[in-house]
Amino acid sequence: MSNDKKTLRRKFLSERAAQDAADKQSADRQIATHVLEHESYRRAGCIFAYVSTPQEIDTRALLRAAFSAGKTVCVPLCGAAGEMTARQITSLDELLPGAHGIDEPPAAAPEVPPEEIDLVLVPALACDKQGYRLGYGGGYYDRFLCRTGAVRVALCAEKRLVESLPHTALDQRCHWIITERQVLRTDEE
Repeated sequence: MSNDKKTLRRKFLSERAAQDAADKQSADRQIATHVLEHESYRRAGCIFAYVSTPQEIDTRALLRAAFSAGKTVCVPLCGAAGEMTARQITSLDELLPGAHGIDEPPAAAPEVPPEEIDLVLVPALACDKQGYRLGYGGGYYDRFLCRTGAVRVALCAEKRLVESLPHTALDQRCHWIITERQVLRTDEE
């Protein structure tokens, strides 16, 4: 496997784009079921989750379930210089088109301090079995994750779960990886 993240990113983006729509919907539903059954989700009072684009593992059903369960729900608001803050929302209707084609909360949405978050659902183009993920190269999540003690769960398609990915000292590991076929613990803490 190439150690070049850009090459890997192109490869996995191409694979993701070629995925059959019905297979993707089925995988998204299975991943959502695994998340909703996971102890870290059930225990979490405050959840931080990415707002999925149509190509990503769908988080919208998970966000709706968290609202229904009375959990505090926050989603990313991306700022300058690769910084990201967690902003509380109470409905998906509050989201607006934002940077990079990703729906975001309004700038006036209340900020939730990273230390108040219990669970982070992290997007992943690919993951390795040690908990490292390949994102889109902006570093937003790595900069955010180092500021929270929350349980980190990467959502990843099974076919993009690999033995190892190149990583640097700045890359933050996830504690769990959830695919449509498995729930993989990557730490033993």
